[in-house]
Amino acid sequence: MNLRIELAGDLAVCRQDGVEVYSAPLPDFMAALARQSDYQMLPDAIPEGVRFIRQRGDVVVVVMETHPSVRTVRWLADDSPVPYGKGAVYRTARLAFPFVIVVVTFRGGGLTGFQQCFYRTEPLEKLTDPLLLPNLFNVADIEKTRKIKCWLCLANLQTDLRPLQWSEKLRVIRSHLWGGAWNRSSELHEGNSYWGTMRGLDSRVKSLDAWEQAARVDPLFPLKVQWKPLGKTAGEIIEEMLAMAHPPPPPVTVEQLASVLSLTKIQNTRRSQPSK
Repeated sequence: MNLRIELAGDLAVCRQDGVEVYSAPLPDFMAALARQSDYQMLPDAIPEGVRFIRQRGDVVVVVMETHPSVRTVRWLADDSPVPYGKGAVYRTARLAFPFVIVVVTFRGGGLTGFQQCFYRTEPLEKLTDPLLLPNLFNVADIEKTRKIKCWLCLANLQTDLRPLQWSEKLRVIRSHLWGGAWNRSSELHEGNSYWGTMRGLDSRVKSLDAWEQAARVDPLFPLKVQWKPLGKTAGEIIEEMLAMAHPPPPPVTVEQLASVLSLTKIQNTRRSQPSK
């Protein structure tokens, strides 16, 4: 069988024994080729709790899921003299949470500043599954300025994640999320937090005391709360976050594809040369 792929203008044509058997616009052909490609998404084992991974160029979007649980957290005290930072006063609280979905965009293995936090009352199983708005400090709606609906503040995460293995990167993020301090920094810097906007949603989460009491009575009560829908699915959020990270676009013309192939040829030649 003689199989030949021809690139003519912006069209990809596949011929078998001289007969055309398939043709498509080059962007569609490249997308189909990428879907069929067999490659390793991460260089390490897929970390526990990861539901989806998408990669485009050097940008990776990871979707993490934490199961419903009761956690001890540090929460800004009502009588704290300052809303965050040095001098802020915190109290510990035992709070019940539903499924917590954290979506983080990495570039070159490091944080990009594009990360979001959502709720769900059922496990995340499909890209078409809808997401829910949370009720947390340090999660803000910055859609007007950066087009991110549930931005998660990780400003105080000072660890350089780039040299870490993927399991360690995500462990650091989880540790910061649950072991850090929840405060009013987003309310001051971004103008809002979901703790402020969702206080009237349900009497069981109208205050920290009410939330603690409800958790003692029923640790799974957050699965029964009518959290407000985000209006988007997990897949839509992944696509948006990939776009926000500005990855290099895939080749969509013959000239672009030829440029990529030429560069690949040069790089492979260099790798094959003996070291001095």
